Order: sequence, then structure tokens, then C-alpha cells
Amino acid sequence: MPVLDLIAWLLLVLWAVSLAGSLLLRRSRPHKRRLPTWMQAASALSLLLLAWYGFILARPGTESARYAFGIAAATALHLLGGQLAASPHLPKRTWFGISATAIGYLLFVAAIAQYGSALEGVRFLALSLCLLVAALAGLAFLLRTRHRHPVQTAAAAAYTLLLLFAATGLALGLALTAPRFGVLPAGLLLLVFSDLVLLLELAASPSFFPYVRPSHAGSSSRLLPPLGSAARLIRPPAQALIVASIWSALQNPAGSQLSVFLS
Repeated sequence: MPVLDLIAWLLLVLWAVSLAGSLLLRRSRPHKRRLPTWMQAASALSLLLLAWYGFILARPGTESARYAFGIAAATALHLLGGQLAASPHLPKRTWFGISATAIGYLLFVAAIAQYGSALEGVRFLALSLCLLVAALAGLAFLLRTRHRHPVQTAAAAAYTLLLLFAATGLALGLALTAPRFGVLPAGLLLLVFSDLVLLLELAASPSFFPYVRPSHAGSSSRLLPPLGSAARLIRPPAQALIVASIWSALQNPAGSQLSVFLS
């Protein structure tokens, strides 16, 4: 992990305690589908404070400051988008949530792309491979949902997936050229798994809402509820890993090859 100072560790511990407490509370109330709202808010606020604290530590005008600002702003939009997309009542909030998440991923792409030198061969290769996978996954999603969801919702979901894969490709290339950024692609890959599962839920449902499933669901659909639960559980740790990468940018100049595991 990147080297965090005392304040950063305190915020990280507060985030972990809030998240663990909400999970334990939900286990004690199995009839409740959602995590307690106030504990979710405390966990999200702790993570946001950690991200913006990292931005405050960066020297103004440097690429590390631009990276920290992009990650912090993207994290805020990603958390907001997740809350809107999870709304069980208003379909328009689902679309706005997907759009906010897409903008957050766009900021991730911008923050990672501007950090360090121009795209080397390894970074370009990683980006190209991830974009190819994203294009195929997005096309499959559009074809599967074209008769069951509004076009703008399906297109926004596919575009969001494309941006996420683009950010992941750039992050993999950055980590290969500067290994101390290993936490960044780790977090983004967890988000890739989470978003793919949630899109599968959306594609399998007859409505906007991923948890509404047809009564004739087959064996593949029966696998979606546990996968969906796992996808939602790994999102907060994924976001925390991405925020922790701010300290990777603060540690050394962009050209340093210091491994994150030796920090």
C-alpha cells in the first residue's frame, strides 16, 4: 500500500469501521435488503474526505495535484451515481445515476492519462486491449437489451462501460511503467467485475430495476442474486484502492520506478 500519514489512516479506519458496521447491522436484519443509509453516508463521507485530503497535500500546479483532483472529483461523482442508480422508485434517477457514473469514469480517464509521460507502447497496448473488450461487452449489452430498455439508458450503460475499461487500460499501463500505482488497476478491475455483474442484472430484468426479475428466470438468472450481492460489496473497497493511489502520486516523481509493495 502507498505510505499514508496519520490523518489519512484515521480517515481510512473510519471508512472501514462504518462499512463493516453497516454490513454487520444488515446481517442482524436479514429482512432488510439495503445497508443502513446513515452508515452508508458515513462511509462515503470518510472516503471523500480522504480523497480531498490527498488533493490538499499535493503541491498546487503539479501533475500530482491534477491527478489527485481528478481522482477526488471522480470519486464524488461515482458515489453520487451509485446512490442515484440504486433508487428503487424513480426511473429517471437511474439514468442520471448512470450518467453521473460515466462522468466520474471520464474524470478517472483524464486524471490517469495526464499523469506521467505520454503513452508509451505498453500503456497504449493495455489501453487498446481493454477498449476492445469494452466494445464487445457494450455491443452485447445493447443487443441484449434493445427491446426491454429505453435506448438512452442502454447507450448510457454501454458508454459507461467503455469509459471504465479505458480507465482500467490506462491504469494497467501506468502500473506497468510505475509499479507503485499497483493499487489503481486493482481497484478499477474490481469495479469492472462489479459493473459487469450489475449490467448483467439489468440485461436480465424486464424493467429499469436490476432486482426485478422475470418469474421464468433460468439457472443463469438464479446465479445473479449472489453475484450481484458480491458486486455491491466489493465496490467500496475498490473505491478505497483508487483513492489510495493519490498517495502513490504524492510519493515520488512520475518517472520513479519504486514498487508500491516496497513503499
